[in-house]
Amino acid sequence: MRKLLDTPTQRRLKILEHLNEVSDWISSNELAKENNASLRTINNDVSYLKENWYPHLIIETSKKNGVRLRTQPSSHVQMVYRYVLKTSEAFRLLESMFFDTTLSIEKWGEKLYISESSLYRITGSMSKCLKNYGLILEKKPCRIVGKSEFYARFFYTSFFREAYNMTEWPFPTNKRESIAFIEKMLNLLDFKLDDHQINQINVMFNVTLIRQSQGFFLEEDKIFQTLDPKIFKLFSDHSNLLEPIAQQYKIKVTDKMIHDLVLTIFLHNNNWKSDEEKLLITKEINNFIKTLRNVFDLKLSNSVSDKMESKMKHLYLYHQLYPFRNFVIFDQHLYDGMVIKERFPMLNKVVEHGLGEMEKNTNFPWKTSFHYVILYWIMMKWGDLPTILESKKEKAKILVMSNLGYEHSEFLTKQIKSNFEAKIEISKYEGRILFLDEVPNSAFKEYDLLITNFNTDLLPNDKLVVVDDIPSNANWGTIRRSIDNIYKINPDILNYLKTD
Repeated sequence: MRKLLDTPTQRRLKILEHLNEVSDWISSNELAKENNASLRTINNDVSYLKENWYPHLIIETSKKNGVRLRTQPSSHVQMVYRYVLKTSEAFRLLESMFFDTTLSIEKWGEKLYISESSLYRITGSMSKCLKNYGLILEKKPCRIVGKSEFYARFFYTSFFREAYNMTEWPFPTNKRESIAFIEKMLNLLDFKLDDHQINQINVMFNVTLIRQSQGFFLEEDKIFQTLDPKIFKLFSDHSNLLEPIAQQYKIKVTDKMIHDLVLTIFLHNNNWKSDEEKLLITKEINNFIKTLRNVFDLKLSNSVSDKMESKMKHLYLYHQLYPFRNFVIFDQHLYDGMVIKERFPMLNKVVEHGLGEMEKNTNFPWKTSFHYVILYWIMMKWGDLPTILESKKEKAKILVMSNLGYEHSEFLTKQIKSNFEAKIEISKYEGRILFLDEVPNSAFKEYDLLITNFNTDLLPNDKLVVVDDIPSNANWGTIRRSIDNIYKINPDILNYLKTD
């Protein structure tokens, strides 16, 4: 849906993402090359970001170093995407016509003060973008319809969850009353969900009620699976709790309305085409989890395994009803997954390999579409996994050498140990620097790093890290990067995948 944004905004988001990826200074020339734009255009964009996206972001510029991104402690990059969604003419139109399907496209242009030329451009782009989600833009009156009504409901659920954070509320109903009804039903069904999941269902619930009030209902003759009748009965038995909410949307609570509502919220929990399909997917997921456990020699409790299996089944079943990625312009899972990939590259390789095998065996885009989604959820469902993986990393063996005597060598050793104790095994050089020329390089073979306050050709250059007598901030950064290059899980564990 990014193509709905004007070209400068699309480019500025790409610049933002590139700056966020490198997390350090980057030259304007490199940004220009990455974005296929002139240096002047990039400099203008950077100036725009500095002036207009503050305080969400802080853009630093330097003639010597280039451009760097910093995020306020009280902010997050996602806030920029919300700002873009709420201020973009195209997305304001997309949101407005969701709530009111009676106006023509021309009337919306007048109401939202969008010029005729902009309106023509926006609606043309919108029609093309919506096709990618199985949706159609009708103009007289102006409304979104789907090849499946599920598509429209799930798309707008994604839109509102992305445009508004959990504490905001874009719907005309009472938020607390709506959540109370949802939680009541979930408790009676013995569903244990967190606030994130409850918020998703609550948004979907209100999107569905609005679509129903506009006359849109699911095409039940196209639904190949039915739900447990007790869910429908439960909602029917508590229709008195639903009526005050439905009245705010001017709709009557009927059996048809309840049936439609329940299918929207719950069908993706059980829409298997056959028992054979369910058996195959369950088997492949269990094999994937087994591979993770065996490669890293991990103990995995049944509860964690069940959570991971349940989440992956949910992704599969949801995709059957809504075969599109579940975001509009900000892919939160890609953003988080890239961080996990950088921090735990071995885990990422094993996950990527496992998902690739699953994709071949099930003809489902586990790796193509859900690589970072699953990487993220593995971390969430397996809460102590980061700690376990950290414990399996090989510590860097460090030898500290100083030409300022024993006390300085002791000082450096203690300083380095206090900063990196969990990642290193450290010791002081016990020999005399005066006679270093008599020591063969083989004497340093067992060490990964030699940290010194002097430079010399007598030491292996590939292991040498030279620091100031009192290490500077830059020195500490160099030490950290050098340690992190060694403090990794042994790549030999990937040999398991060759025989798996």
